[in-house]
Amino acid sequence: MSSTQRMFDLTEQQCRARLEAHHPRVGRLAFAEDGDPDWPMVLPVNYAYHDGHIFVRTLEGSKLYAALRHARVAFEIDVIDAGWAEGWSVVAVGALELVEDPAQRAAVDTVLRSWLVDGADHLVRVDIERLTGRVIIGRPT
Repeated sequence: MSSTQRMFDLTEQQCRARLEAHHPRVGRLAFAEDGDPDWPMVLPVNYAYHDGHIFVRTLEGSKLYAALRHARVAFEIDVIDAGWAEGWSVVAVGALELVEDPAQRAAVDTVLRSWLVDGADHLVRVDIERLTGRVIIGRPT
């Protein structure tokens, strides 16, 4: 890293603020697929950050199956400016759970907009256990 470039960690509060404000609400969900835990899967997803949790709508498939087995997952968002060699990222780690509570589903429906129009009937939640973030600022010399 050059003398004009700096890297620093974000506080948990700063990470939560970025999860809430990040647009377009697209992140990456990483987990081991059922039946093949040696091979991780990373998928882009639409998300909402609400009430201290990350929510994702899904079709029947690998994300739903991961939630049904309470898989430990990682979720990441970032903003990168390749021209200036700077950006930031936030990573949340926790268990993926299926949301079945009608009140919680209704509350999330007001803030989660999925690009999938048909069939994304399942709602899953990342129960955040650890939240970290980093920022790199300044153009390298």
